[in-house]
Amino acid sequence: MSETPFVIVNFTDNFKQKIRSLSKKYRHIRNDIQPIIEELQSGNFLGDQLQEQGIQF
Repeated sequence: MSETPFVIVNFTDNFKQKIRSLSKKYRHIRNDIQPIIEELQSGNFLGDQLQEQGIQF
């Protein structure tokens, strides 16, 4: 049984277009970003948190 993701990651049309374009040059880009997507879905937000930027989750 698969687990329900903690966070749902939606891709913008612009992101999809850029990935499609980049995948012609970088053949493994989709596999390269998959671990990051899985970390986000499990609730692990990678990187530094920016303070006071008006962004709330």
